[in-house]
Amino acid sequence: MRVRDLPPQALIAVDPETSLAEVARRMRLHDTDSVAVMAEGRLLGIITERNLVGAIADGVDPEQINADVVMAADPATIAVDEDVTMVAVKMVALGVRHLTVVDEEKRPVGLLSARNLVVVLDRSATSAE
Repeated sequence: MRVRDLPPQALIAVDPETSLAEVARRMRLHDTDSVAVMAEGRLLGIITERNLVGAIADGVDPEQINADVVMAADPATIAVDEDVTMVAVKMVALGVRHLTVVDEEKRPVGLLSARNLVVVLDRSATSAE
């Protein structure tokens, strides 16, 4: 099974200047656990729930701090044609739970979370039995 065969998870993107408070509002509105930080169509970073919690725990004011301060810069990506089993291995090796999916032109087209991947791999293993 390839990444392109998975149900698409929308790419929710914010500008680097977006406040953390606004990032959190958009994550809640779209019921997502991560957002891409983009400028001029280019992926700069990713913000996950973990990043938000860490920033708040460190005492930052979410109305005053922008996305580019908290984002994980230059995040790893996966291609739409990658095998999902290898994607799982990549997540474990990198110690991440979210990867940005890019198309053939390296443009971000979606996000894949470990949670979504586990559900698909579990279904695949169950149907193989």
